[in-house]
Amino acid sequence: MLSVTGLNHFYYVRDFTDMRCKHSRVLSIIRERLHREPSAGDVFIVMSRNRRIVRMFSFDNRSYSLFEKKFVAGYQFMKVERNGADIVYRIDWKDVVLILESPVVKILKIR
Repeated sequence: MLSVTGLNHFYYVRDFTDMRCKHSRVLSIIRERLHREPSAGDVFIVMSRNRRIVRMFSFDNRSYSLFEKKFVAGYQFMKVERNGADIVYRIDWKDVVLILESPVVKILKIR
């Protein structure tokens, strides 16, 4: 079970949008491409290209966890941007909550 609080370290992985990958592939990418080792309590966040799916991966000393949140058509997660060329960067707990709980309306249809 994925259990997250403000005490965890959260890392947003930019430019990784392949949602076909599950935890083993994402964790190998974290190790090989990002040169990071998932340690106890670290949570890695990835988002689909269309920003309708967010996945969070973590490791807790004995098991890997995966959490996924997906919006229905017409809604998407807000875009996460940061200046610089970093592929992965740390984000605050308040920003994680903002991403997960603030849907963006993609199209407003007035009838």
